[in-house]
Formats: sequence, structure tokens, C-alpha cells
Amino acid sequence: MPSFSATTDSSTPAPAVSPTAVAEVRPTLARVPHDAAILLSPDTTTHPPPTLPNPGPPRMAQPSSWASQLPDLGACNIIRPKPGYYAREDQRAPEQPAAVPYHSVEFQHDDMSRENFAVWLFNPHAPYGDFSVSHIPFMDGGLESTFNNNIHYDYESLTSGRSQETPARFVEDELITEFRRQEILRCFHLFRQKHPKCEPLVANLVHDSNGDIPALGLEMMRDCLQEYWEHVSPRLPIVHQPTFSCNRCSLYLLLVMVALGAASLRGRDSSGNLSDYGGFADVIILGVRSEILTAEEAQPPVWLWVSQALLLLEFYEKMYSSRRLHERAHIYHSVALTLLRRGSPLIGRSGSESPPEVPSAEHPQGVGLDSRTWWGRWAETEAMHRVVFAAFMMDIIHAAMFGHTADMAPHEIRLPLPCDDNLWTASNPDTVRQLDQNLRMYGVQTISFLDGLKRAVHGKEVKTHSFGRMIIMSGLLSVGWHLSHRETHLKWLDLSAPPTETQDVWRRKLLNAFDDWKRSFDAAQGAAGTSGLADSSAQFSGSNGPINSAAVLYHLAQISLHVDIIDCQVYAGAKRLLGRKVSVRDYTNVVARMRGWASSPSTRHAVLHAFKLLHRVLVDPRRSGGASERERLDVGGVSLPPIEVQTYSCRNEPDPHRPWVMYYAALCIWSFVRALSRQDSVQDPPSHSHTQFRHNKPPPVNYRRVAAYLSHVANLSELTESVAMGLGDGLPDLLDALRSIFSEAHSELLQEACERLRICKEMLVNVSG
Repeated sequence: MPSFSATTDSSTPAPAVSPTAVAEVRPTLARVPHDAAILLSPDTTTHPPPTLPNPGPPRMAQPSSWASQLPDLGACNIIRPKPGYYAREDQRAPEQPAAVPYHSVEFQHDDMSRENFAVWLFNPHAPYGDFSVSHIPFMDGGLESTFNNNIHYDYESLTSGRSQETPARFVEDELITEFRRQEILRCFHLFRQKHPKCEPLVANLVHDSNGDIPALGLEMMRDCLQEYWEHVSPRLPIVHQPTFSCNRCSLYLLLVMVALGAASLRGRDSSGNLSDYGGFADVIILGVRSEILTAEEAQPPVWLWVSQALLLLEFYEKMYSSRRLHERAHIYHSVALTLLRRGSPLIGRSGSESPPEVPSAEHPQGVGLDSRTWWGRWAETEAMHRVVFAAFMMDIIHAAMFGHTADMAPHEIRLPLPCDDNLWTASNPDTVRQLDQNLRMYGVQTISFLDGLKRAVHGKEVKTHSFGRMIIMSGLLSVGWHLSHRETHLKWLDLSAPPTETQDVWRRKLLNAFDDWKRSFDAAQGAAGTSGLADSSAQFSGSNGPINSAAVLYHLAQISLHVDIIDCQVYAGAKRLLGRKVSVRDYTNVVARMRGWASSPSTRHAVLHAFKLLHRVLVDPRRSGGASERERLDVGGVSLPPIEVQTYSCRNEPDPHRPWVMYYAALCIWSFVRALSRQDSVQDPPSHSHTQFRHNKPPPVNYRRVAAYLSHVANLSELTESVAMGLGDGLPDLLDALRSIFSEAHSELLQEACERLRICKEMLVNVSG
């Protein structure tokens, strides 16, 4: 994606490009605002902008973020947990009637609906685009845009002879040159000196030859960058490949991209020949964060390349690396978000680095710009939008997966959903122009994120591409997460916790929204098994966001509303979580919670989705389309493909999230079975031998039994109490199968998961014995 430094030299320590290359580069593009708070006001192209009153000085603005009180949810105050802001006592009118059940409520408080995000979101009668932000304090008002993003084509000028005179893209824009390779090597040597403890990681790699490192040759660098575009970029589509120049972008951004490509190659390598690639990537990642954060551009308003690099860096540290780097990513996650938020709408522009906020008389709405300059502006603006959405998706997905805190709230994002993938991947501005013209001709208009989220909450179709749909699902998941954790806070913050009926109301609403979203996604993608939902690692889908499979994200959302992965890991005997030691009291409290949790019908709902998720990945007959009907195995009336060997491998996995989500699902099932057995001890955590997990090879697995076990439960429409009591019978085989899968992974977190599942099986065997 063109970053600011993708079109002009940045202030990073990258030497200037050679004079020959300078002569061939395309004209310098005018920069869009490197204000990472490039989030739109509530209006979109489909709705006229509302006239908002002046909120007055920030200190006088009425504080509110998620909301004060929902009329339909009674005592359930949906408040985003942000210290320092509290709802005013007079926010609800005295004559307001008592709360009534959600399904029968009539929203009549238009003023409250406009000023309260939760009321607006759950109110089916509030008009789309009617959410007002005038009451929100300046520092809590979300992220606004300093740039008019509605850049229209001047079709007359774009079809004139002048637009055809713009230079074509040269090959050196796409391939790393030797000059840039030397810059990468200099940084690599510098990072090795700063982190000498990492030297064993690259001991087999750094055999100097006349001051050079042949193993880190030009072809290797190019292979890593190509791997990034093919297998990493679709997870975080925030860098615009058609206009990206690997030789003129920020060196630090390129370093992160190459490191991600190297780690991806190492992860998919089964021969062991590329094992050193992971060490090379780790050394780069260890050293590059401090360089990015101390760059001149890493301050408000943050430049695009900085936000791109920080997001990709976090993705590497969270999903491809060691426990140490995983924890570091969690610590610095809020730093990246703060840089995004601190791009104030009042800043407007910084010197000559941003285009005017208001179209000038010379170039109104982009009129008069040549096509390539227009394309560069459009691409950078779209990239910043995608950075914000990708940060939001990673924020909530990792909160659900790892038990982290979700720092972003949906109401902060007032952006249109990303453009269609065909526009994003178009190779030249003329193709973009033609596609945009066709979309306009057919009346296709961009929908805002908030409007799409509201439609999804109420079960309405959101017509967008797969990446947009995954963003909407992440929004639904975020709403559920914030509601759940807000209620957790009330257990000690308020005198009384919200009633169970209130919790059930909004949970039912969200669960129905999840199901409606799934049906809509299936219908939009065609028959099941197409790119959007296929879980076969051999099938590679387009830009779906951090989680590759819509089915996996759907089941994760269903599970995470009812299952806390931190509780499950403590219950399984984890000694250290989220950077701190697990005490005996922590364990005792979790045991008490898990016993009550296991008796809840909502827990059985989550456990059923855990089975469906594992069945989808490990067993689903759509993964074995070559088997004929007579070859299929019939177990309990369920037709299964003949499974003799492991059908899923982390080595063929394009999505690093999926193995950990499978681990989450397995922990959910195991915790449920153990809690129902009531054989746990409330006094002391279980003690186990600390065998080095990397050398603890799992026993042989009977995959037919695993398939039968998963299929028997996953094909049920409801998990009854009687079925639940028998779930322990096939669980040891399932745990062994997952251990066999995770034992192949390079990720330290998945190696820890493999060891945790071994301990879980030992507990089951001890109980049954």
C-alpha cells in the first residue's frame, strides 16, 4: 500500500535512491493527511451529513460514550469501560416509562436515540445515519476525518491525452533491488548487535563472505516479499500492492513485510530447509519496533507508513513468534491505537503534507488531477481506512481469543466500509475508473460501518464484499464483548448486578444477528465450500481480514460470548497467564465459577459450537470431495469420509489464528466435561510433571474415532443434558489429535497449547481411573 514514504522519501535512515532510479519514478503524489484518525463523520455517500451543534469547549461537553441507559434493557447500562467519563444523572427524562422487554419496546425518545450509541444501535426505528456525536467530549468523540474522502473522478480530464502521458510503473517498483537489500542487511547487523541473545537463532545463517551474507541473497528477499503478498497481505489488506514501491517506501515498513514473509515461508516449510528464516525474521522484529516508534513520523498526526508498520508488526508478534514477543505486542497494542486516535480533526493539515480539507478552486474534488496522481490519493486514503478497520478487527478478535482487553469500541469508527476488492486490486487507474463508473451506473453506493452494523444487529442484509462482511461480524462481536464485560464490572461497581433477563435479551439479539449474518454470508458466497467459508488450507481465499474463514469467526463469536478462555486455562492448571502468576486463590475461584457455568444452557450452546468448529476444520466432508458415497464411513447414521490419517496440518494453514481458535474450542469442551464430572478440587491446583513439551511426542491417533465423536455432536441442533453427560467418552482421542496437529507448529504459543492439552488428558484419565 502506498505509504507516505511509498511515494516520497521518508525520514527513516534509508539512503536516497540512485539518480537513475529517480529519473524513472512516477511524479510525486500529493500526500493525503498522515492523520491516522482518518475516520469519517456519521454521514456517508448514502446520507446527507447532519447539522451538528457546536458542543462547546471540551471540558463542558456532556460525557458519554457507549451510552447511559438503554430504555429496553432496564438496568443494563451499556457503558464502554473508559475511566474518567460517567453518565450524567439527568440524562434520562423523568417521565420515561418503566423498562419493558426488548421485543415489545417502542422507542420514542428521539433525542436520546441520537445521542446514545447503544440506544441508536438497538432501536430498530432510529433512522440510519441518525447517530449524533455532538454530545460526546472532544477526547472521547471518536476519530474524524480531516480529508474529504469523496474524491470523484473528473472523467473528462482523465480521458484526455494528458492522463495517458503519465509514466507507467517500472519493474524496479515491484522487485527489491540490490541497493535496498544492502539497506536491509545493514539493519539486520545493527539489530544483531543490539540483541546479542538472539545470535543462536541465526548462527547457521550469518556466514560472512567478503562482508556479505549469501544466505540472505536478493532472491531470498524477493521470495519473502512475494510470500507476504500471497499469504499475509490477504489477512491484513492494508498495503496497496499496485502502487507500492518496495524501493521507495519506508525501509522499516519493508523490513516488517519481509519478516512476515520469511516467517510465513518457515511456517509452511515441511523440509526444515527454511528453519533459519524464522530466526532472521525474529531478529528483524526484535529491533524494528524501537526504530519505528522513535521515527519522526511516529507522532500525531501519525503517518500512514507508521500505522501500517505497527499493525503488521503486532500481527507478527501475536501470531508468528515467541511468548515474549506475544506479550510485547499486547503491551504496545494500546500505543498503536493511541497514535490513531491522536490525529485530531482540529489539526487539519500539517504544512504542505496534506491536501486541503476543502477542495480548492484550482482542483475541486480532484478535478484537474492526472489519473495516476488521483489514484495515489485515493489509494492512500483507502489504505488508512483499512488500517483503522484492521486495527479494530485485531483488537476484538484477539480479545476474544486470548482473553485480552478490547480497547476499541464500534462507535469510534465513522468510516465507510472498504471499497470492493476489484477496485483495491486493480492494476492501473483506468481500470479503477471503469469499475467505479460501472458501480455508480448500477447505483452501488458505499455503506458506512455504523449503518452496516445497525442493519446486522436487526437481521437485515448488508450488501458488501467478504472483507466488509467480516468487519461487520467483528463489530457484532465487539458489541457483545463490551456488553459482557460491562456487566462484569457492574458486579462490583453497582449495588446490584443487572438482572438475568436483561442479559438474556441482548444475548439473544446478538446470537440471532450472528445467525443472520452467517446465512447472509453463505448466500452471498454461493454454495458452501466456496472461498469465503472453505476451511481447507489448500483453498486460498481473498481478503477476509485477520481470520481467513467466516465459519471460524462465526463459531468463535458464539463461543466467546459464553466461555472465558482465561478461566479455562486456569482450570486446566496453567501456572502463569497474561504475564502474571496464577495463585491458589485464582484457581479456587475459577473452580467455583466453572461449576456454575457448566450447568447453564447457554454453556451447552457454546460447547455445541465448539464441536461444530472442530468438525468444520477436521472432519467436514467438503474437505474430501474426491471420496465417493460408497467409500464413506457411516457412524451412527452420519456419513463420513474415510479418515485414516491427519487431514489438517498447521504447515498448510494460511491463517495463523485458526489453530489457536481450535485450541480454544477444545479447552471449552474439556472444561465443560470436567466441570460436569465434579471431580475437580477446590483446594489446590493440579500438579503435573513438567515434561519439555517439544520432546513429548503425542501417541498414535485413531482419526476414525475422532471423526465419529465430532460428527455425532456437531450434527445435533441442540446439546441436551443427556448427551452432555456422555461427552467424556471420545474426548481423550480428540485431545491427542489436536496435540499431534499442534506439535508441528513453530509458534511457541501453540507448543504451549500442545503441552496444556497433554495435561488436560492426564486429568481426564485420572478422573476416569
